[in-house]
Parts: sequence; structure tokens; C-alpha cells
Amino acid sequence: MSNSTAPPQSITPDHVTLGEHTRREFRRTQDAGGFAAAIIPIGATEQHNEHLTLNLDIELSTYMAQQAAIRMLPRVVVAPGCPVGFSPYHMARPGTLTLRKSTLRAYLCDVVRSLRTHNIHTVLVVNGHAGNTDLLKRQLPQWQKRWNMTLDQVNYWQGMTENQRDDILQGYRDLRDGKLDTVARQTALNHASEEETAVMLAAYPRRVRSIDLEDYDAASLDYAQNLSPMVREYLEPFSKEGWPAAGPNPENPRDRARQENALLATPEKGRALINIHVQFLVDRLTEMMNHQSAR
Repeated sequence: MSNSTAPPQSITPDHVTLGEHTRREFRRTQDAGGFAAAIIPIGATEQHNEHLTLNLDIELSTYMAQQAAIRMLPRVVVAPGCPVGFSPYHMARPGTLTLRKSTLRAYLCDVVRSLRTHNIHTVLVVNGHAGNTDLLKRQLPQWQKRWNMTLDQVNYWQGMTENQRDDILQGYRDLRDGKLDTVARQTALNHASEEETAVMLAAYPRRVRSIDLEDYDAASLDYAQNLSPMVREYLEPFSKEGWPAAGPNPENPRDRARQENALLATPEKGRALINIHVQFLVDRLTEMMNHQSAR
């Protein structure tokens, strides 16, 4: 197990963020044996119900990456992340942006190659958006061989066990215990719900807006009807794959269930989740760096 001792308070994300260094500072850190590995955060700019900001996915993947790098200072640097991901199924909700998968792969390919050019042989892509999962499954082995390096992609939350999730989050305990009475409530726990809201309350509380279900209901939201031709063009592939004919994730009742579940979130739950996620990244990076050293 890696050392998870909290860093001194004087250490900030700027110390591990590539873009916050001058070329001299970057060079001197590498000359002293630092920045042997890098993290590339990826995420999304997409709807997270009425109460969370659109940039949640990239902000949280970047936050987890920075916290892991701080624990491993000065061995790891955090490269610029990609703020937009693969989110076409959310395009009925205004504010969502999406890339083609090929665009995101091309971005990552160029950033990984740039890092390798500067003698960084270990790179971990930290993903904060489920739609990007397994985006690089076929590419990573090719890039590893081509550039003689160690690469991996993880979702920052994938190191959490079911028991840990149940211990921290009431919604998952209720699901386990059969207390959720509708399909909407049973399937609304992993997006803009208690889990993500709790982490945001701990990491970025100013990005969490107040939640009032009376106002929510009064708005009579429905993003499954009266869709523009351009929105339908984004949703059509998912309709063919078995999504509802009107498009994926109609507003009601699942989005309301997410809003309801988010009321269970607290900063204390968020801090517990963050510690698990960051330690997972530290452990994975340590494994990767040890593997690269042994090659």
C-alpha cells in the first residue's frame, strides 16, 4: 500500500499542474528525478440535472488527479485535461457538449506522444465520465509498444468496492435492502445523484446549487418531446440500440429520481469518497511506475 499521508497544506494543485510551471521549473524538476509519470484527466461538459454545474466530470477527474499527484510529489505531473467527452445521449439537455470518439482519441494520442517526447514514460488517463469508458482499450497496447512506455486508463471511481459504496451512500443501501419502489429510483444512483453531489459538496461546494423539488416539479421539464432535428440526429443511434424511441433518458421520472436522491448528499460523505478515489489512483500509478522501472 502506498503512503497516503496528507501533504503539507502549503502544497497546492499548482505544484503538480504542468501548465503552472515555467520551462525552467519543469526542467529542473525532471533533472532532480521528478515528473517521471503524468496523469491526463478526461471528462465531459454535460447536464447534471438542475443543481450541478455542467463541468462536473472534468473538474472531478482533474481534482482526483491533482490530489493523487500531490500525494506523490514530485514524481507525478498533471497534464491538461480534455473538458469535453462523448455525450451525444445528453444532447436534448441544453448546455451539453459532445465530441466524436475519434476526436477524443486523437487528442489523447497527441498529448501522450508529447509527454513521451519529454521523457515521461508512464501515463495514466483518469476518466470522470462513464461515456468515455474503454475509449482507449484498443489503442493503449499499440501506443505502449510504439513509444516504449507504460499506459493505462481508469475511471477514478472504479477502485471503490460495493461494501464501501453501501457504507457511505444511503441510496445504495436502500437499493441493496429493496427499499426503492420504482425502476426510476433504482436506476438513478450514478449520475447527478447522492454520490456525485456529495463529492462536489466536498471538493467544490460553490458548484452545487440549492435543490427544491417543488420548483423542480413546477418547471414541468420534459426533454423527450419536441426535439429539434439536430438533437434527434444525436439520439437516433441510441434509439436503434434499444433506447426509448423518443431518445435516451427521458426527463421524467429518472431525472426527478436523481434530484430526489441528491438530497441525501453531505460533504462528509464526499470526503470519504474522495479519499478512496485518490488512494486508488496513487496505488495504480505506483504499480505502473514500478512496472516501467522493471522493464
